[in-house]
Amino acid sequence: MATYNDRPAFLQTCIQSVLNQTFKDFEFIIVAEPDEANVEILKSAADMDNRIKLLINGSRLGLAGSRNKAIEEGSGKYIAIIDGDDYCDLTRFEQQVNFLNKYSDVSVLGSNMYLINEQDKIVGERDYPEMHKKIKGFFLITMGIANPTVMVKRKDIDEVGLFNEKFTKAEDFELWMRFLGNKKRMHNIQQKLVYYRLPPKGVSKRNRIHLRNIYAARLKYSKSIWKFYLRFPSLFFWFLASRIPEGVLDSLLHFRIVNHIKKIKSA
Repeated sequence: MATYNDRPAFLQTCIQSVLNQTFKDFEFIIVAEPDEANVEILKSAADMDNRIKLLINGSRLGLAGSRNKAIEEGSGKYIAIIDGDDYCDLTRFEQQVNFLNKYSDVSVLGSNMYLINEQDKIVGERDYPEMHKKIKGFFLITMGIANPTVMVKRKDIDEVGLFNEKFTKAEDFELWMRFLGNKKRMHNIQQKLVYYRLPPKGVSKRNRIHLRNIYAARLKYSKSIWKFYLRFPSLFFWFLASRIPEGVLDSLLHFRIVNHIKKIKSA
């Protein structure tokens, strides 16, 4: 987990959801920036549970750099990702470890998610395609796997590489495109194993930098993933999307059709 000044209550809920997993044999590596506001909360948690390894960066590394540092410090066969404002179903690790132990051909394993607001109320849900072929097709339009739900095999991330630290946005999309380009298989468990925190109303996690990075990743890797007749319309669409002015982009992202494409359902 890479965290940076998450709301204290959200961070504590996240940490407890990891520590209380039904699967107990793990190391919990938390990486924080040098000016982290919640450092005492993190130190207190580490003092109470020796599975936590807290790392404070000497200088600002950003999200991708902090995640990479956590991955490099880990020693497990599998790597699970969680963000400091989300939290896990208590059976998440158990379900994902059992699945990856059973299906050796799967490299990246995600799940569906509940969507929650600032009051921890479930306000919706997001579903993802289950099988690899559909996940790969989903990536033509949008994310086919949710980064906060991912468990990935270490041997595969050692082969494919870490998060691209040049990407300040959409670093997760770039990594999973790289996995697809390297013929790594993906799967989504159809249970909702993560509670994903929506930003406050009126705040968007998407901007032009995000969309331009998505387009750049598509342009670089799509040739090794899809045939021309599939990748061309996707590239054309995302090229246009990456040029949309910020104000117009915010309006478009609130259209109902966007939620339909992303399989987002309101509660």
